[in-house]
Amino acid sequence: MRRKLAGLTVLTVLTGLAVGAPARAADEFRIITRDGLVMQHHRVPKAVTPVQGTGETRSDFDGDGVDDIAAASETINYNYSAHYPSGLVVVRYSSAPQLDYLMGSLTNNTSSSFGVALVAGDFNGDGYDDLAIGDDGEVDQSNKARGGGVWVIPGSPTGLVVDSTTHFNQSSPGVPGASEDYDAFGASLAAGDINGDGRDDLAIGAFKEAIGDVLEAGAVTVLYGGVGGLTTAGVQQLHQDQAAVPGSAEKRDHFGMALAIGKVNNNKYADLVIGAPHENDGKSWDGTGMVTLMWGSASGVKLSGATSVTGAGVYKATGRSDTVAWYLGDSLAIGDVNGDGLGEVVAGASGAQTPHINGGLVAVFTGRTGGLSGSAVKIFTQRTAGVPGSPETDDRFGATLAVGDVTGDGRADVLVGAPGEAIGTKSGAGTVALLKGSKSGLTGTGAQGFDQDHSVVPGGAERADEFGASVAILNLNGTGPLDAVVGSPGEEVAGDLAGYGSGTISRFHGASGGLVPQSSSWSGRSLNTDRVQLMNYSECFAGR
Repeated sequence: MRRKLAGLTVLTVLTGLAVGAPARAADEFRIITRDGLVMQHHRVPKAVTPVQGTGETRSDFDGDGVDDIAAASETINYNYSAHYPSGLVVVRYSSAPQLDYLMGSLTNNTSSSFGVALVAGDFNGDGYDDLAIGDDGEVDQSNKARGGGVWVIPGSPTGLVVDSTTHFNQSSPGVPGASEDYDAFGASLAAGDINGDGRDDLAIGAFKEAIGDVLEAGAVTVLYGGVGGLTTAGVQQLHQDQAAVPGSAEKRDHFGMALAIGKVNNNKYADLVIGAPHENDGKSWDGTGMVTLMWGSASGVKLSGATSVTGAGVYKATGRSDTVAWYLGDSLAIGDVNGDGLGEVVAGASGAQTPHINGGLVAVFTGRTGGLSGSAVKIFTQRTAGVPGSPETDDRFGATLAVGDVTGDGRADVLVGAPGEAIGTKSGAGTVALLKGSKSGLTGTGAQGFDQDHSVVPGGAERADEFGASVAILNLNGTGPLDAVVGSPGEEVAGDLAGYGSGTISRFHGASGGLVPQSSSWSGRSLNTDRVQLMNYSECFAGR
């Protein structure tokens, strides 16, 4: 969920708004230009006590064993530069003594989409995560097409090295295709080691890419990691008019609208999962959308053995005639929820009928060396025994997903966002549910539910907070099981202009019993400087 704003109009309306930003002391500001495009970097010193953590990390840009938080936002006011931001990403480090603000530029005639997708991955294999930022509305300066692009910033012991930023679009040498208006290149991102060389690779979705004369069929480009970071050597483009890819390119399939990379079988290669949530839209009464699994190999994405399942293909598994998986694959994740060494593919269908329209469901495909199957799947809705809440119109259960072991039992758990959930009479307040892994797979038994009316979760449930619009499972404290962050981009805090919520992030620590909410949150307002003022902070997170 990203609100499209006319940035200059918002600036005009809010010029002179007093927001009480902290003083600008010894900060840094620079312009990074790549391929004729501008990324702005604002660095603010911040006092920290360096930490050292252990265990798995997923967005550790400074390499201290504790994850850093990169989250997308928008801006309502901006000063000290000719380039008004087209989107904003704020990086909070666990040890590096600064905050980094990364911004696109409306000077390039882009829409407000810098940061529409984020992912972390170690693309050069140096032990520090790098940050990839998608901007699906970016204008290619070589032909002026609004095709989209991706910015990649390497990590280091001192945080992100912005001067070493690289940039890719469909005019980059070696990248297949060409930038065309509204391709949406960079609208979705996923990172993982597909070819098993110890360096992460990057999958980039362009879900509105035309295939021949078929509009908005969609395509996915895979860039491979190297010693110097991502490279176009060996680049692959995947779409449904290729023999290796199930299905066929059709108008508005939106192949690549969601992506995930992770290990499904038990070899050393990560696998690629691609969502086409509008597959068969308007053509099938028993479900729409498609999820495709393609295997990793030493040479990259394997061009054989791919499998797929449609929304109609899981209709029987719902067990109810009034539960229909509309738009299967609009969110994706991979994790081993039963601990057998094979990863399950987790797919959301937030538009599913359950029986309410847009009630939402989650499909969990059992990890198999043979790939995906509509007969090896479990369906979860808010009618499933143990799952908190009850299905209602526009809950959008499954709109966001994060997978990881938060209980420390060696099995992945699944955090599900339902940002449209009404809490009492407060529509769109939002909620999340943690479904736990077990020996028999994902289960509703012992599931947890949280919203902002929970006794410990900060804030209070309010209309249009959209708590759960973004979720991530990360290592926040450097010890024990993994932890979680939940975004509430519509949240208004004290001092916000009505209707222009600065947004918040709520934190949860992992424990044997599940997630433990922390009593404090981070707001976008607390990150305001006299250069930039935030709105809708936490629209998405970097993770894997």
